[in-house]
Amino acid sequence: MSNQAETKKLGMMTRFLNAVERVGNKMCDPVTLFVCICVIIVVASAIFSGATVQNPATGEDITITSLATFDNFVWMLSSFTSNVANFPTLILGLVVVLGVGLFESTGLASALMRVSVMKAPKALIVPLLLLISVNSNIAGDAGFLVMPMIGALVFMSIGENPIAGMALCYAGVAGGFSANFLVGSTDALLIGYTGPAAQIIDPNYQANIMCNWYFMAASAVFLTFVGTVVHHFFVKPRVGAYHGELEQHSTTLTPEESKGLKVAGIALLVLVAVLVAACIPADSPMRDETGDLLGYSGGLISGIVPIIMLVFFVPSVAYGFATGKYKNDKDLVKGLTSAVGSMSGYVTFCIVAAQMIAYFNKSNIGSFIAISGANFLSSIGLTGIPLMVLFILLVCLVNLLVASASAKWAFLAPVFVPMFMLLGYDPSFTQVLYRIGDSITNPITPMFAYFAMLVGTAEKYDKKAGIGSLMSCLLPYSLAFFVMWTFFIIVWITLGIPLGPGGAVYLA
Repeated sequence: MSNQAETKKLGMMTRFLNAVERVGNKMCDPVTLFVCICVIIVVASAIFSGATVQNPATGEDITITSLATFDNFVWMLSSFTSNVANFPTLILGLVVVLGVGLFESTGLASALMRVSVMKAPKALIVPLLLLISVNSNIAGDAGFLVMPMIGALVFMSIGENPIAGMALCYAGVAGGFSANFLVGSTDALLIGYTGPAAQIIDPNYQANIMCNWYFMAASAVFLTFVGTVVHHFFVKPRVGAYHGELEQHSTTLTPEESKGLKVAGIALLVLVAVLVAACIPADSPMRDETGDLLGYSGGLISGIVPIIMLVFFVPSVAYGFATGKYKNDKDLVKGLTSAVGSMSGYVTFCIVAAQMIAYFNKSNIGSFIAISGANFLSSIGLTGIPLMVLFILLVCLVNLLVASASAKWAFLAPVFVPMFMLLGYDPSFTQVLYRIGDSITNPITPMFAYFAMLVGTAEKYDKKAGIGSLMSCLLPYSLAFFVMWTFFIIVWITLGIPLGPGGAVYLA
């Protein structure tokens, strides 16, 4: 991506990223690479079989299980299809693309870009996309499915490289996953482990779901600024101009397109009105059992993926018929088939990635390494800022192996929440440190299921875009977020600002 002049201009960082890109792209095809990782997991599980560490959350032993046995060979065969069926990214990605694919193919995306993004000041496009991406975690994992595609479409509309747009939005969603203007399901999941862990030391401790709200809301703005700087000074110069089929559009609309936008807008308003009406009743199935509209078990959040699909699908279909793009249902079905067909490489990748993650979980290698690292950090006796930084770093490294935020916190909270309490820190502070570390390496971990989706969809825009190309674009975001977000929390606690309602830094 970068030429020699750019290397000299940007210096050491560019040379490092060039090395990452070269090494990554010299690797075999991503599908083959993940097959090799599966083999490595099987061999490693056999070598370290029987190694045991105690899970502090349950008191149970975590033992590495050898997959190189006849029984587990049978398990690999019998679980192959269920591993794929239980791989959430595959199904979610295909569902969302039914809407997003039509959004692009009908021309609705292009028309909207011409009347909005393309007329907006270019300087605002990147921070706006980042801010939306960072805050998209309020809808659970839906941001991973939608925002990279939107980023690519927006960048193509303004004549820039869609790979940079994908990387920008993916880094915002993944790297800023805990930051948000609102309190959401992530807060609820984490506080469920923080409270019981704190009660090991103080049985009367009451955890507040909003205890990190102030800091996380401020972090959403802060990370938007950091990510914008990273894009302009590192990622954009790397990817350069786009050499694929970049569609250039004028900012004017035809009469048919203007009519289509009006019809699409009306269709969207009707859909939104129906959804809002469904959410209003106190006993609505869109709410959870407590009546919370944003509760994780409620219909709104648990059904957010098909809802997002409909938000794209309904106006796209209306636009297609209004402009004459679709004459009948056969044209519509052809559009859907084409959208799904474009994801064939992604489907193949997901089939293999599903096996790799299943093998990793079955062997217990990830949990073993994570708990061993936590035990080591809790035994070295550091305090203050060095301990904070090391804890964030530990979570970053653990996140490369265990992607689930709640799963990691389940065994880290009983170790570190009591430990930090004994050092005088409030549990909400320990939780916020965890959330920082848990987010930072999300963009670059292959254990994160949505990385498979990113690799698969990147090929749509650049057939030569390998893992190395994507890593060299995402790594600057992770490095910058690590340095700057850690600095931000240090400044925050130095100023003595509360983390949120009921979220002090120090114990009273």
